[in-house]
Amino acid sequence: MNSLLTAIEKLWLNTKLVIGFSFGLVVAAAIGISGLSSLATMEAEMERLYEMDLLGISHIQEANINLVYMGRAMRQAMIAQDDAARDKAVAQVATARQTLRNELAEGRKRLFRAEAIARHDQFQRNFNKFNENVEHALAMMAREKTNPSAAAKFVSSAEFIETVNSADDDLTALTEIKKRGSHDQLLAMKKQTQATRQLALLLLIGGIIAAAGFGVLIGRSIKRPNERLRNSVEGLAAGEVAAPIPHTDYPNEIGIMARAIQVLQGIYRKAEDTRWIKSHSAEIGAELQQTEDFKTLAQTAISRLATVLKAGHGAVYVASGDGRLTLLASYGYRERKHLSNSFAIGEGLVGQCAMEKVAITLTAPQDYLQINSGLGEAPPACIAVLPVIHDGRVLAVLEIASFQQFTERDTLLLDTLTPALAISMEIMDRNQRTRDLLVATQEQAERMEKQAAQLEEQTVEMEAQQAELLETENWFRSIIETAPDGMLVINET
Repeated sequence: MNSLLTAIEKLWLNTKLVIGFSFGLVVAAAIGISGLSSLATMEAEMERLYEMDLLGISHIQEANINLVYMGRAMRQAMIAQDDAARDKAVAQVATARQTLRNELAEGRKRLFRAEAIARHDQFQRNFNKFNENVEHALAMMAREKTNPSAAAKFVSSAEFIETVNSADDDLTALTEIKKRGSHDQLLAMKKQTQATRQLALLLLIGGIIAAAGFGVLIGRSIKRPNERLRNSVEGLAAGEVAAPIPHTDYPNEIGIMARAIQVLQGIYRKAEDTRWIKSHSAEIGAELQQTEDFKTLAQTAISRLATVLKAGHGAVYVASGDGRLTLLASYGYRERKHLSNSFAIGEGLVGQCAMEKVAITLTAPQDYLQINSGLGEAPPACIAVLPVIHDGRVLAVLEIASFQQFTERDTLLLDTLTPALAISMEIMDRNQRTRDLLVATQEQAERMEKQAAQLEEQTVEMEAQQAELLETENWFRSIIETAPDGMLVINET
């Protein structure tokens, strides 16, 4: 039933309506054809009844009447007073006999029942015997002429009367057989008419029920897909952009509307994906701007990305001055003894990604670390390794592993956030260099202040020493000027 309903759903609306109307017309045509067939059968039966029975009865009755005419003409010939009356009566006998034979021949053509044929054969024998008696009586009258007493006696004899009565009884019985057959035929036709009426009624009721059922089926084939499309449109309006649109494979109006809704869904999905990407990009970007060091920046980036993408594993490898990429932050990562946390350019997927400066995506990777939790662990379905580039320089490499394939929306989010992360890292690096330069400047200023203080102290000491020297010099001058003779200074004391 469902397969039939699905097949009807795929038809064009015009085709459904044509099929529905055609079904009703077929039912009406079936009723009409059945009625016409029954009418044709009844008409044929009526013609057969008229041709075989009614006309047969008429011919047999005419034969019976002419048999009576023969008997009456024989009696008139017996009582005729002259030859003219006798000859006329004899002619009437001949005419009645010939008419009887003609009518009986026509009646014989319309005898088809075994009983009637047997009765006809019996009448033929009795009539032949009666006809022989008539010929014998006429011969006797011809010989006797004016004294037909012997012929009259013969005609009045029991033998002659018995043959007449037997023939008459045969024709009467034959008429009754035909009447009984006609009555039976009428009863059969009545039964057939009743059966035809019942058949027409059954066809009408069955046709109405079938037409109603087929109409309900067509109605459901129109209503069900429309309701599904309406639910899809309502879901789309409510923001369910990922739900599949039904009936897009239908080659009719439903399929056209479904494909149009699917196009609209694609537009909504792109708009929703754009809104989702912008929303998370702005949110994560704002969080990245609030970080104060590389460690916090990297940890915030990988944690938020892994949460949004529903990833089970993530890591950030930062480029160092020696050209290696070192693990700085991770999400859901457990260190393994046989796994390195530092990669050279071109080493492993991380180093290869840094060297080629393009993203690398692997589906169902083999021999990859397990994503684990307290309840167990399992290999990822997909991993993505992305370079963080600014001005052609690789600042870091992101590695994310997930149990599910990354969608186009996830990829676009990563493509949007890696430049933002690169800018944040560049700004963080410049800020760090600025802070380092400021610290160095402050240290140099402090050293210069200390040196200035030392120079000032040295200047004061030198001024004091100069004053002391000047005083000593003045003292020596005063001594020299007051001494009458010369002085010899041996040492400081």
